[in-house]
Amino acid sequence: MIIAETERLLIREFVLDDAQQLAAILGDPEVMAYSVNGPLDLQATTRFISACTESYSQNGFGQWALVDRESQALLGFCGLSRVSIEAEDAVEIGYRLSQSSWGKGLAAEAAAAVLHYGKAKKKLDSVVAIIAPAHSPSIRVAEKVGFSEFELAQYSGWAVRVYRQRW
Repeated sequence: MIIAETERLLIREFVLDDAQQLAAILGDPEVMAYSVNGPLDLQATTRFISACTESYSQNGFGQWALVDRESQALLGFCGLSRVSIEAEDAVEIGYRLSQSSWGKGLAAEAAAAVLHYGKAKKKLDSVVAIIAPAHSPSIRVAEKVGFSEFELAQYSGWAVRVYRQRW
């Protein structure tokens, strides 16, 4: 199911057939340097996709596949997830892209579309972005899509910045 389309991307639900391509991305230590889970192998990637599809059923959203409109290549993911941070339930935007997709504005393009979907289609009143302070590319993406102020917090044992957009 297609969630959104942008100039360069299709944003769609994951299917188990995506596991091999996604594992190549999520298995890259540089892509996953700021992930609390670290690099994922094929088995862990398959579990990730299963968790995404379960979230689609339970929440009406989850992490979605980012597909290049021209080549149809899987580039990574961007989506919304329920999280608990410092005893507060929230909806988080997350994104991970293959190294070959870095520096092209694709993460911001995807994040803007996902935030619009959360606000317009799911009627969310706020979304958080949880980012390691040293992860400056991710901070730039968050700022490009409207996140500005943050609070410092702990998340899964990491010191993080928690940005919030309210509508």
